[in-house]
Amino acid sequence: MADAPTPVMFAVVTTNRKAVGGGMAPIFYADSVQERDEIAKWLSRITNCIVHDLHDGSLALTVNQPTGPSHSSQG
Repeated sequence: MADAPTPVMFAVVTTNRKAVGGGMAPIFYADSVQERDEIAKWLSRITNCIVHDLHDGSLALTVNQPTGPSHSSQG
């Protein structure tokens, strides 16, 4: 039985420059909530990530990373 995937921070999209800073994920700053939502929408479509609303003007985007052993088919 495989382990559950581990969510990994992919990016942060925010209108609140004071809410986030540093870290390993890229930060995309938007001038409005509409622009923030558009950026998050396109990033989620391109990368198949999940968008989480942090309710401080920021959206955290995560991707699921498998945690179990990697299986590759040989043929």
